[in-house]
Amino acid sequence: IDPETTSDTSDPGTSSSLVRIFSLAILGFSTFLGGCTLSILAPFYSKEAEDHGISITASGTVFASVFVLQIIFTPVFGKYIQVIGSTKLFIFGVFISGLTNILFGFLPAIKSGPVFLGASLAMRSVTALGESALNTSVYPLARRRSAKGSVSTVMSMLETMNGCGTTIGPFVGGILFEYGGFFLPFATCGSLLLVSGCLAYYVLDPKEEEMAAAKELAESEGTVVSGSYMRLLSNPLMMVACIVTICTGMSTEWYQPSLEPYVREQFGLSPFQASLLFIIDGGVYAIITPLSGKLLDKGLDCKIVLLLGSVIICFGYLLLAPAPPFLFAPSVIQVGVGAGVHGLGMAMNFIGTLTLMTQQVGKKNSDSEQIQGMVTSIWITCESFGGFIGAAGGGASYDKFGWSSSCVLVAACQIVSMVVVVVGCMVSFFTRSKVDREEKEKLINNNPNHNYGSYGSDYITV
Repeated sequence: IDPETTSDTSDPGTSSSLVRIFSLAILGFSTFLGGCTLSILAPFYSKEAEDHGISITASGTVFASVFVLQIIFTPVFGKYIQVIGSTKLFIFGVFISGLTNILFGFLPAIKSGPVFLGASLAMRSVTALGESALNTSVYPLARRRSAKGSVSTVMSMLETMNGCGTTIGPFVGGILFEYGGFFLPFATCGSLLLVSGCLAYYVLDPKEEEMAAAKELAESEGTVVSGSYMRLLSNPLMMVACIVTICTGMSTEWYQPSLEPYVREQFGLSPFQASLLFIIDGGVYAIITPLSGKLLDKGLDCKIVLLLGSVIICFGYLLLAPAPPFLFAPSVIQVGVGAGVHGLGMAMNFIGTLTLMTQQVGKKNSDSEQIQGMVTSIWITCESFGGFIGAAGGGASYDKFGWSSSCVLVAACQIVSMVVVVVGCMVSFFTRSKVDREEKEKLINNNPNHNYGSYGSDYITV
């Protein structure tokens, strides 16, 4: 029996179910490590920066810098992913991220504060290049290996791995920092990324892309499916998904540079104890994201998920502050519960926006690698832009206004997200109604027998 005919994947180039599962495992593990690289420094970098005479605001720019090049390169990679090849792009991204992580671990050897800050920014920016390549290519690769009817589930599992890496990264970093200092967390994460890249090199077959492209060309009768960002973004619901993703990305990174200094000063927690708080939203995120993906596969409306997710994030940050309606004394338990509520809303919004964007491209074009790459790059760019604003704004607002006011500020951004979802749904509804009416009128006008009754009447009269 030919394994290609028995595979339950949507891609005939995948030789067997075992290879498909192993490929998805590599993609998931690499995505997890990619998430770790973004946040592994959270529980101890701010303290190291302070020892070099660097402020929390400046530390926030280091957290934010990783998103700058992602904003620049992700759309480029998405546009030309079909030319580069998603497999080659993925392996390139994994290796770049791994090498720069290892090099980042040597930064404490620099004694000068300004040089330390400059080297941190440069290294994190190069890491962002690898992250852009990895994240742009991993979702099309995973979609090609997902079984029919379970695309949202597979995508949600990938997003879970990325979210788990981002939120568990501080905990892992805190433990490794306690045992091996500044170098060990980055050496461990970077080495595992290099191992993952080697496995991907031997398991992921670039010929699958050629077969998929040939199949796509044959099904489109020789017409190559291409797209433009302007055309994709002209869809009202695509813009809604973009804005919600930006607001959610802001909330995700807002307390990355400020939570550790806050709990250290307010409750006297160590970097390791602070790292435990970072994994709470990640734990909730890991549980809720697959469930949300499953419900979306079953037909749950993405817009309802986004509205509810934005409300939950808003309440999560009001609880973190604490601010009205939560009026009680600050405590570690209160911070932990607030982080958990935030993780719930974050999980709903991220998988909801990604699914909504995918739905907007239409069934005909959804299998085009270029269209998939462009949609993925839009989503990642919005998340990165929100993350950049969140990391930079979170550190600066903490320095200027303090913890509580900083939390209220980002909660207000979620109100903007709620309004955008409601307005976007209304615009989409009226636009769709107008298009439906125009199509009906066109069908009636093009029907040669549309005035058959009047001819009949004339004939009878005569």
